[in-house]
Amino acid sequence: MRRGGADWEHREQEWMGPRPMTTDGLPLTGPLPGRPGVVLAAGHNMLGLMLAPATGRLVTGLLTGKPDDSLTPGFAPGRAVRRGLGPSAGRV
Repeated sequence: MRRGGADWEHREQEWMGPRPMTTDGLPLTGPLPGRPGVVLAAGHNMLGLMLAPATGRLVTGLLTGKPDDSLTPGFAPGRAVRRGLGPSAGRV
């Protein structure tokens, strides 16, 4: 049966990789420090469905120049470095 362009019945290989997560459970959403023009929206852990609306509002605001100031600090990618949540802590 074909769904979404994939032939699931006749697949020959399957692959699975790790899901990038932050250790504090909150996504890294916002401008990437030191990389002008790059906006992250990653690391949603298991809260992805709950945080999807907030992520959408935050990214939309950042890209349109009207960020939601109530969301910006809690999800800022720079917090991972400040709190030691980055790769040196064992996870993204």
